[in-house]
Amino acid sequence: MKEISNEVISIDEKEYKLFLNRKGLVAWEKYAKEENSKIIKLSQELQDEMSGENAEINADTNPFENIEDTQANENDKVISSSYRKLYWIMLYENHKLSLDEVNELYDKAVKEYGEEQLIALAMQMIEDINTNRVNAEELKKLPALKPKN
Repeated sequence: MKEISNEVISIDEKEYKLFLNRKGLVAWEKYAKEENSKIIKLSQELQDEMSGENAEINADTNPFENIEDTQANENDKVISSSYRKLYWIMLYENHKLSLDEVNELYDKAVKEYGEEQLIALAMQMIEDINTNRVNAEELKKLPALKPKN
């Protein structure tokens, strides 16, 4: 397993070094525990709502009826808060920024790149840590593991 992931991101024409290791992932779980619990709860509530509602479609069906924008916005805010904390952790090793400083930097990065790309970069770094690239050629295929479609 790879122990660390390093990336460089340019925000407002300044380069920042992102650093993530397993200890950082544990810290993220610790500091974003509340947000991650809310994400799971909101997802479950949405799934329950969708499965509990009558999904009958007729000629007069409005596809947006009973869909709340506030629910989607709340979910986005919670996800954003969680990833802000991850960026705080990834920036701390090299830059020792406070959470408030990272929040300001994160807002600038969102304007530059969009939050979707910032989250994708964070996920890529997490995946890099969890990927065994050094010994990949020597490993056997696990027969019990079903192929992804």
